Amino acid sequence: MSEGLEPPRREPCLDEDAATPMRRMAARLVDVALFALAYFYWYIVFAYAVWWLIVLARGQTPGKQVLGLVAVKSDGTRFGWGRMFVREVFKEIYWSVTFGLGVIVDIILLVLSDQPRTVADRVAGSTIVHVPSG
Repeated sequence: MSEGLEPPRREPCLDEDAATPMRRMAARLVDVALFALAYFYWYIVFAYAVWWLIVLARGQTPGKQVLGLVAVKSDGTRFGWGRMFVREVFKEIYWSVTFGLGVIVDIILLVLSDQPRTVADRVAGSTIVHVPSG
């Protein structure tokens, strides 16, 4: 193999690599904590917004990036920026319109469903998987 070329990366397998409900809830807590920090320290808002846009291109929010989670389509390929942005905006609107009850519905779906996917996952056609680093 010539220098500078990387071997092909293995795409996550939906069955074997499905993210656990606890890992997904932890990623959400990281997102909320980062948002709270940005709210209280407004000068972080710009840096967080830039980070958020960069990682959305990889199919992740900052919390998902920290915990090694990635949004993938039903065929196992990663979400792109646009689709991930729509998924995240839909999720926030859904949770706001339901006055937070959407969070409870999502937790119930993650814990009790045979397919651990939230309402936003089902609408956007995504599955969140854990991709171990390394």
